[in-house]
Amino acid sequence: MSRNNTPKEKKKKDPVILALDISILLLIFVMIYVGQEAAFYKMRAIESSSFSRGTDMISFELQHGDYAGLVWDKYMNEINGNMEAPGYQALAEYTEAAFLYRVFDAKGYTGRAMEQKAVMDQARLDMKDLTVFADEVDKMIGK
Repeated sequence: MSRNNTPKEKKKKDPVILALDISILLLIFVMIYVGQEAAFYKMRAIESSSFSRGTDMISFELQHGDYAGLVWDKYMNEINGNMEAPGYQALAEYTEAAFLYRVFDAKGYTGRAMEQKAVMDQARLDMKDLTVFADEVDKMIGK
């Protein structure tokens, strides 16, 4: 008989080798999973650093009285170069200037208060149809 026709005997794998094979496979799957998670959170970080709010979200915040969020959105939009809603930007400037006007006026800093009053007047002109919200800001700060 030739060597090719002899029945081959199956060797049993050593349990240590089998355990190492399984642990290597598990390690590969864990590394793939961790890599995907890291990529996901890195993409989220990149997206959040290029944050900008659209007009729909800004109007939603206004309907719910979130004027502080409006000012925050103004700065984030300025940082990212998103100036698509000049009326909302003007309203945010008005809100910030109105608050500062109230603080400076209460503290007796009339010069600074008048500077903020000028910013408020200019912003009121720039916001056009959003003056209703400016009136709400005036009511909030007790003007």
